[in-house]
Amino acid sequence: MKNLKTLFFVFLIISSCQKLETNSPAFQASIDDVFFKADLAEANYFENDDYFVLQGKSSDEIITLRGANLVEGANIDFGEDSENFAIYQNASGTIYSTTIPGGEGRMKVNEISIENQTITGEFNFKAISISQDTLEVKRGVFYKVVYENEIENGSNAGNFTAELNGGVFVPLDTFAIDNGTDIVIRGVINSDEIILVIPSDTLIGVYELPLEGFFARVSDGVDTEDAINGEINILSFDTSTKIITGTFQFQTPTNTVNAGQFDVTYQ
Repeated sequence: MKNLKTLFFVFLIISSCQKLETNSPAFQASIDDVFFKADLAEANYFENDDYFVLQGKSSDEIITLRGANLVEGANIDFGEDSENFAIYQNASGTIYSTTIPGGEGRMKVNEISIENQTITGEFNFKAISISQDTLEVKRGVFYKVVYENEIENGSNAGNFTAELNGGVFVPLDTFAIDNGTDIVIRGVINSDEIILVIPSDTLIGVYELPLEGFFARVSDGVDTEDAINGEINILSFDTSTKIITGTFQFQTPTNTVNAGQFDVTYQ
């Protein structure tokens, strides 16, 4: 009987370890039925464009959530063509995203404390990789995650997506700036960045790279590489509305960018 009691208590301990924890602050979930708890939970509120970006990071995994117009009690849906999305990056750098067809999910905001600058809520999503593998994140929780206010203009200039080295590239921030001679378009997520530089007097058409005045670059936060071949296709360029659209694909010495497209408003 004593042995049976011992086994019972051991079972209880093991079972409790598999349940999601809710420490303060916390960011955790079940990823394909494997428990994930972030070592670092952080968030930013972009005031000018009214959206939150939340991230939970462990030593080798990252979950990113983006939600616009968040208020307490709001339910935000993720999916293809939505400005709201969820992204998971694993230890090998493979990215799963709700922006790929078949991806879906939802984030619910339970509390936003303006006084303490914290946000609490829950989430779940199904994300797809570029090779069409599926990953499910369930019972996600972010609890009293502290957020910073960001007031920088132009961080949500429009749509900018691509495939980077066989993975999905969906930037958290998209910038489009007219510096007087060029339109500089940047998509940024974590330490990765894709940069396009297009002369301000460019006409609609296809421009093969490398070409004087045009630049396409990839940066990982340490090294930046220029395109050695590829093209930028300008589909429309309206200087009155300051909207430019197009597609791109290129290679640098160690990076491959495919299926790129942009539809941005520059400042």
